[in-house]
This record gives sequence, structure tokens and C-alpha cells, in this order.
Amino acid sequence: MIETRYWRAELRSELSWLKRQQRYRRWSAKQLVLYERRLMLVAFQVRSLLERPKVNDAARSATMPVVRYKKVGTRPFTYTGSGWPEDRFDMNRPERVSLSAMDVCNQLIHYYWMQTWSEGKAFAGMLVFSDYMRHKWAYEFRIDDLLRLFQVFAQESSVVLSSESRWDEKKQDYVVVRATGPTDA
Repeated sequence: MIETRYWRAELRSELSWLKRQQRYRRWSAKQLVLYERRLMLVAFQVRSLLERPKVNDAARSATMPVVRYKKVGTRPFTYTGSGWPEDRFDMNRPERVSLSAMDVCNQLIHYYWMQTWSEGKAFAGMLVFSDYMRHKWAYEFRIDDLLRLFQVFAQESSVVLSSESRWDEKKQDYVVVRATGPTDA
């Protein structure tokens, strides 16, 4: 990733499309698939910016409010014969938490199962869990919250202007310990 300016420009374009397409008179399977695909691509772009220290600490620390549901029982949620989320997760005891941007991206990129819903004519949210988390938690994401989180990484204020690194013996590489941006004093 040589120059993040172009990545941020693409993110802005993708987010603009997602905002415009959030409402339909009637959602079709194709429209949901296109929307889901774009969300996953945006999540991958954001995760790429996070994995390569290409965003400053302020952007890196962005979180998103979610509702999570604890896995109950010992029966796994599987592709075949999985039942419904209500059979495997405690839908009666939602917990409000915040997830890091990286965790949100990983849930979307590696999702094992996803259920979407609309409110009126708007695509409003999804229940999702990754392969890694399917034995622990299911997460409820609001689309508006997802778009707000991803917008952080599309803004010019997320750029890294300076950074400090230290040697990590275990990784055998330098790791960024501080990345400042335009809003840092």
C-alpha cells in the first residue's frame, strides 16, 4: 500500500454508494447480495489500512456500538442442521458493547452466518458471526453505525503524519507504537 490517499478516495466512493443504496422500494435478493458484497469489500479495505500502519492512532482506536448475544448450550451452529440463532444464542439477554474496527471488519470478512433485516424501505442491520466467534457470540450490527465507523477511515484526518517504531523480537520486525495525524498537537 504505497499511497493511502487513493484508498481513502475509493472508500469515500464506496461509502457514498452504500448510503445511496441503503433504501429501495423493495429489496431483492440481488440487491442484498450487492450491498453485502460492497460492505465486505469496504471492511477488507479498512482492515488493510489497519494491518499496515496506514492510519493514525485516533482512527485506529475507533469503535462501534453493537449488541451481542452469548452462545448457549453445547450444540454448535453448523451450516447444515444449524437451527436458528434463537436455538443457539441467548437472544433474550442482549449485551451492549463496543467492538474495535478490526473486530468489526473480521466479523464481516470471515462471517460464518449472516441474517439481514430492513426497517421500512431501508436496509437497517444484520446479525452476524464469524467462524471464529460462532461458538461464543452473535453480533447485531446497525448499518448506520457501520457506515459511520468506516467513514472514519475515509477521512483525510485518518492519515499518518509521523510515527514511532520499536523493534519486536518475537516478530523480528519493527512495530509502530505511535502514529500521529493532523488533529494531534
